[in-house]
Amino acid sequence: MEKLRQMSLSNWLTAGLIIVLIEIVVFNSGMIFSLVLSGGLLYFGRQSWQHMYGKILAGVGALMLLTAILSMVTLRILFVVLIIYLVLKYMETKKNPLVFEPVMRPEQDETGKEQLFVTKKPFFLNKWVGSHETPEHSYEWENIHLQNGIGDVRIDLSNTVLPDKEVFISLRNIAGKITILVPYELDISVQHSALAGEASILNSYTARLWNENVVYQSAGYDQAQQKCTILSSVWVGDIEVRRV
Repeated sequence: MEKLRQMSLSNWLTAGLIIVLIEIVVFNSGMIFSLVLSGGLLYFGRQSWQHMYGKILAGVGALMLLTAILSMVTLRILFVVLIIYLVLKYMETKKNPLVFEPVMRPEQDETGKEQLFVTKKPFFLNKWVGSHETPEHSYEWENIHLQNGIGDVRIDLSNTVLPDKEVFISLRNIAGKITILVPYELDISVQHSALAGEASILNSYTARLWNENVVYQSAGYDQAQQKCTILSSVWVGDIEVRRV
């Protein structure tokens, strides 16, 4: 049971794919004909896409493929199991979010004198499901580039010393809330897009977004030497940027 709990999402997806293949080969061999036929229609439709009959072939092929997939019992069951798994993982990581910690290891130089160096890992690791946040104590700054599946992201810039230049935060999230805390003296530029969600930036801009983009820039951003550029996108979720 414990080994099942430790399986990664990719392992679960691989196991699910094997079960689907077993259903196709053993219990639903007629599906093979449908898949081959729809694949052939999609291929020839794409080859002749510039003509009307090419678009018709591709459309019929896509419809046949979608109908065949939705008719599979195991695939529908696996879809429900996948939703339950993602919800449970999200609730688990909500309680115990991943916190960035630098790893320090001792090393000896040519004179044999022991030195300390810092092995830098990415600030955050990409996850299918999981929340991320910067530590509550002071930490060394690194530009952030994160692609996350489902989970919240919380970045506090008040606990670090930013370099006297432009720094970057790049976030892509499927679902979850993005919270970024910035010091009062820091100028920022925010470019955010969302399919559905709400944007609240420095208490001066609040809006509900439906497949929209938001661009916000503080007054002194262009002239500032020390500034932060935030690029973010989320399918479903909010973004909040506020001063601390």
